[in-house]
Amino acid sequence: MYQIVVERKLMGRGIFVTEDRNEPNTAFTPTPHGIEERPVILGRKLAAKERRTLLEVRNKMKDVFPDEGCYITPTSKEGGGIEGLCMHCPVCYTHGGLKSGPNGSYGRAGIVLYDDAFNLGDSEIENLTLNSVDMRTYRTGTALASETFIYGGTFVNVVTIKDDSPEILNLILDSIVSTGSYGARTRHYGRMKNNILLIAQGERPMITSYEIVGLVNKPEDIKPVAEKIITERNGRILPVPVLGDHREIIKAANNIEEVQNWYKEVDKYIRDSKKSKKANGESEEESEE
Repeated sequence: MYQIVVERKLMGRGIFVTEDRNEPNTAFTPTPHGIEERPVILGRKLAAKERRTLLEVRNKMKDVFPDEGCYITPTSKEGGGIEGLCMHCPVCYTHGGLKSGPNGSYGRAGIVLYDDAFNLGDSEIENLTLNSVDMRTYRTGTALASETFIYGGTFVNVVTIKDDSPEILNLILDSIVSTGSYGARTRHYGRMKNNILLIAQGERPMITSYEIVGLVNKPEDIKPVAEKIITERNGRILPVPVLGDHREIIKAANNIEEVQNWYKEVDKYIRDSKKSKKANGESEEESEE
């Protein structure tokens, strides 16, 4: 098992909200001086964006993955599911998902777990009014809307990988350092600089972002505090590797034995599902209706 301690620096304004709400996500956050309500970036939002970063590279590698591609495609609210995942690549192996179709459904729980990213108290919350400009007269029109932003600041995050393969570690590290924006409307906002402060390896989870943020006052304290906790809990601190080409990182993860064995498991499940349908007298065309 690996745990990665990440310092996430917001470089400007960001919009971190939950669907159907226009208010920034906040959390009652522990500090050395008590509990404070501060901005927070939900772990599932970080995971989704970093998974997409990997898929952007994976879907261009037609020499390795000749299928139609692997995509996160939410279904309608009535369906309430996800479609488009191939369940046959190292991204699905690490992040998990559900593949459904005429041959049955196959689900896999993710092995990479994201804590929420808690703020150190150095962000500001801004309320800005958005206006339109007449392109002929260059005059500002009536206010269109009001938006709430988080401005700057440091977020403490821990990512846990339930796997001991260096290739899988490198895959997740690459997704973290290669993702540069998060939150809503990332075309304009949410620029983020992710710094890998340390990597620990152990037999069980040793640390959480919630614990770290309750013990530090400033960014430079994160690493020594995390090192102390991990050492006291018999964890092993590893050097941060130098990452190479994106494609080679995905290829290396794709070729390890446990990933290849998982592909065989998925294929066997699909074959068994087809045999079961055939034994029940259901044709392939009928199962697709």
